[in-house]
Amino acid sequence: MRPMLTVIVDPADRWMDRAACSGQAGAYDETATRFEQRKARELCLTSCPVLNECYEWARRTRYTGTAAGITFLDGRRRGHPDSAAS
Repeated sequence: MRPMLTVIVDPADRWMDRAACSGQAGAYDETATRFEQRKARELCLTSCPVLNECYEWARRTRYTGTAAGITFLDGRRRGHPDSAAS
């Protein structure tokens, strides 16, 4: 079992308590397998009531992993840090 990843970085991000993925963050980070990423996207897009907040948080914090049904900054995982700067 993966260790749990705590992703709350700001008290204003309390919306995470309502996220469909609450307590499952380990499956969403940049080390997740393609299968885990696909399952994460599925959960986001079918069950999550806070997609907009999650998307904004992922962009603001430059999160690398799956959030709001999207895999963010994928180029960084492939060793292209310049592609993650946008």
